[in-house]
Amino acid sequence: MQGYIHVYIKDKHIEVMGQEFLLGELSISLMNISQEQINKIRPLHSKIEQLAGIDRFEHLFYRHILHTDKQRKLELAADRLIKLPTFSEWTEIHNAVCDMIDMLREIRIFEVLLNPIDKNYIEQFSSLEYNSEEYNFAWLCYLELVDIITGYFEDAVAFARTIINFADVILAGLKTLDSHSFSLAYSMFMNEPQFKNLIASPDDKDGLMYTQEDFVLLQYIPMPKSKDSKEYCIAEYYKTDNLQALAKMDFLKGLMKGHHPRRCKQCNRFFLMTRGYRTIYCDKPSLENPKFTCSQVAYKQIRRKEENATNPKYLSYRRCVKRIEKCYQRGTLTKEQEKQLIRKAYDIYHVAITSPKYSNNELEELLKSKNLYTQCGITPPKKGRPKGVK
Repeated sequence: MQGYIHVYIKDKHIEVMGQEFLLGELSISLMNISQEQINKIRPLHSKIEQLAGIDRFEHLFYRHILHTDKQRKLELAADRLIKLPTFSEWTEIHNAVCDMIDMLREIRIFEVLLNPIDKNYIEQFSSLEYNSEEYNFAWLCYLELVDIITGYFEDAVAFARTIINFADVILAGLKTLDSHSFSLAYSMFMNEPQFKNLIASPDDKDGLMYTQEDFVLLQYIPMPKSKDSKEYCIAEYYKTDNLQALAKMDFLKGLMKGHHPRRCKQCNRFFLMTRGYRTIYCDKPSLENPKFTCSQVAYKQIRRKEENATNPKYLSYRRCVKRIEKCYQRGTLTKEQEKQLIRKAYDIYHVAITSPKYSNNELEELLKSKNLYTQCGITPPKKGRPKGVK
């Protein structure tokens, strides 16, 4: 079963469940959750809540149940009338939980926090008599997992919605990129009325909330700066069962170290900046061509544009296209004729740049209106403006 999240913060790094990251890395993974991923997970989340009888506003109650002895768990459950599913319903819940975990683990932070669960896991409880003490206790222990998974998803959506707005609306417009500017920006975002609708709240359609306070256990622990280091530091150790608490630690402490999110102009995903540079492309695999990073793809595109700007063949092709577009705008060509001519011009241009068949002058001649139109079976336009056009 999953339990508390154990976090160590050391200088510019955060260690979560034994794995170390730069401050800001894990929260960036939450900011990159796509709407498509949310839409796939949400029906499973709703199904689990409905079948298990979980109330999202009572997560704290479930937490109290989880960390007591067997007898106390049963007493608490009886007091609050927790729904007890049949084993058939439990199986349906478990299958949905397994599917939800698999989907969540596609996101880096959940790959760290959640372990895959075998769909046969609950078969060990199939022989227990329904509503017996053993059955009830087994379900209450399982309810811990259910509550944690559903809570994680809610926290992820609320955090992502809020911090994406903060990054797009406030951080993206900052002229100075340092901890002082980031702190003022966050204070303004959280406290000024005009930004209220950008923060996830119970007033939203899904009722999810970006919390102002989170419960954590804090302890200061001397430990090596890294696994292989002989140098020690005083690390901040946090223990929490709240994903928002972890995400805010990672994101806000990262800001204080100058680590901040930026949207890639190529793929539109967020990436982590650790210095005040104005880099606009990330080094993640490109969505268009995963063999190259976004920065590599963007560089190639920029270089191609620069090369085209001085390439005689490309310039001849562009002049030809502009002439065709002007004729269409003047009404001397139909839309279909315009498409036909541009398609033919591109075919000729493509041959010219992929083989030595045509010189620059020969391509220019082929793309002249009198020649191109004739090849397409269209009467070339007369020189000058058509009648009625002033």
